[in-house]
Amino acid sequence: MGYRFSRQASLAYFSPYFLLYGRDPDLPTSIRRESSEVVNLDEPNMWVRVCSQRAELFRRVMPAAFENLAIAQDRDTLRYATIQGGGYRPSIRRFHVEDYVYLQQTAPTTLNVMAGRRILRVREVLPSRVLLLEGREGVVWKDHVRNCAPCHLPKIDGTMDPSLAIVRASLRCMLCGSAGQTVRMLVCDKCSRAWHMLCLTPPIDVIPAGRWVCPRCTSEG
Repeated sequence: MGYRFSRQASLAYFSPYFLLYGRDPDLPTSIRRESSEVVNLDEPNMWVRVCSQRAELFRRVMPAAFENLAIAQDRDTLRYATIQGGGYRPSIRRFHVEDYVYLQQTAPTTLNVMAGRRILRVREVLPSRVLLLEGREGVVWKDHVRNCAPCHLPKIDGTMDPSLAIVRASLRCMLCGSAGQTVRMLVCDKCSRAWHMLCLTPPIDVIPAGRWVCPRCTSEG
């Protein structure tokens, strides 16, 4: 703030803030009150007062800061030693039916959030720590627990809204292998595989109401 608000000779005595926004900065009242007083450190009494205030501040805050820093350093040292020694065990997340979760996504940078904004409900806990997840639009798919983060938001609306159901463009038909014509594609409510309505035997002209199970899941019982 001190640099951007200061007039600089290299900028024709304009401040960087003024050249960026076209106006002088408006300081908050608390900062304006503190900065309005001219601190003349050439005056002995002012010098003593400023140094005394800073010494008292450091006397109070430095011990707490260094104590927390020592705790953090010790924790990091133990974690590094545990990982290098082969004794590291990642924490196990346990999810139950009707829990709500976020699906984690690969962040392009460290500044981005790993968890996505979409909230899903755990419909079934499958073997090998795989979750059967269900969206609000009724689409169901599977994902591993390591890709799920718990959601603890209160008052989540868990009602289904079939009007939100949209077949993902990346889904391919199990029979013809094509990913096109998603508007004429059905998604099995059991295995989440996609099937073109015209590829079925016999072909289907009207989207069935309610839940739909594909021929493969039907033959498997």
